[in-house]
Amino acid sequence: MIAMDTKPPPNKPVIDDNVHRTVERTALRKVRSVLDALEREELNDRRFRLGVYAVCGVLVLLLIWFVAGLVLR
Repeated sequence: MIAMDTKPPPNKPVIDDNVHRTVERTALRKVRSVLDALEREELNDRRFRLGVYAVCGVLVLLLIWFVAGLVLR
């Protein structure tokens, strides 16, 4: 039977661990940059929607003012 040992073999070079850590860090940096880009895109979308809502609100107020002016003549 093979024992389920999680310890690395004693003759395993240390450089492998360093390379593994470097690869992990690089992958995490890439994931973080993608997440940052998604957050920026979401923030830009939110700002755009707020601007559209503000413009729609102003247009509704102008329309109400215009219709009220026509009715009260």
